[in-house]
Amino acid sequence: MGVYGDTMNLNQLKYTLAVAREKNFSRAAKICHVSQPSLSVAIKNLEEELELSLFERQKNEIRITRQGEKVLEQVQKALEEIEKIRGVAQTGNDPLSGQLRIGAILTIGPYLFPGIIPTFHEIAPRMKLLLEENFTTVLTERLKRGELDAIFIALPFQEHGIEVLPLYDEPFVAAVPAGHKWQDRSDLVGTELAHDDLILLGKGNCFRDQVLEICPDCMRVDDTALGAGNIIEGSSLETIRHMVATGAGITVLPITSINTLLCSTTSCPAKENQLVRYVTFADPQPNRKIALAWRSSYPHKKIIEALIEAVRKSPPSGTNLLPL
Repeated sequence: MGVYGDTMNLNQLKYTLAVAREKNFSRAAKICHVSQPSLSVAIKNLEEELELSLFERQKNEIRITRQGEKVLEQVQKALEEIEKIRGVAQTGNDPLSGQLRIGAILTIGPYLFPGIIPTFHEIAPRMKLLLEENFTTVLTERLKRGELDAIFIALPFQEHGIEVLPLYDEPFVAAVPAGHKWQDRSDLVGTELAHDDLILLGKGNCFRDQVLEICPDCMRVDDTALGAGNIIEGSSLETIRHMVATGAGITVLPITSINTLLCSTTSCPAKENQLVRYVTFADPQPNRKIALAWRSSYPHKKIIEALIEAVRKSPPSGTNLLPL
């Protein structure tokens, strides 16, 4: 075996991690912006140096060997330490400078970011924020890859090597078209949602699943290619809100989606001018817990602390902060 420091290089480590994540050499090469033969040779050279097979190569499948999993875990840590060195060099003596890449699920980001970004900027004026909204599964993979530094997600959420801190409870409200028989109620029960056409986000969105948890009877027929019997699907919360306004059905929304910078109560704008009415559920109100997640090995802990501080100083309207 050769001396590791003589031949092992960063590209080999990055390529190896990419193959481990993609389970495919072609996709990994594309992500790494390198030809597949070059990537394959680099990984093969690394395996020869380590005298260890990192992957089991089959015709249509790539598997990580048991010993390879242990090596790759250390590779991830090594790359993050190198990133830490770069961060120290770039930021000098100010730990709250540089660049922070934050993700949020689609039903959180539009309603959380407008409030916390100004506060975070006051705390860390030299920090550049890069923001992304996506599905939980996509954000989780990007976080694991080191392509995002922290993500805002809804619980439950549990991933190996990821720290999770619950931040606040977010109550739900029902949205009904103006003139609906429920529009003046404040004691709605989740099971009553099954009595009307319910507009929800598409499958794979965790908020859809959370709504169905409070109304299991809403799935009153078996799924078909056309969807469930009384379920109408919308592509985003804002699209769904417009559909409710036209009388297409009712929906459930997180309270932050109605308490925005422009509206801070359920009767904003003036109730008589609204096409949509918001109805409060009876206690205990259905809600979801919003949390911040980051890699356990993420080196810039002060940045995470600053992000948490920004949320606690400027929580979204209508939410309930959780104790640290």
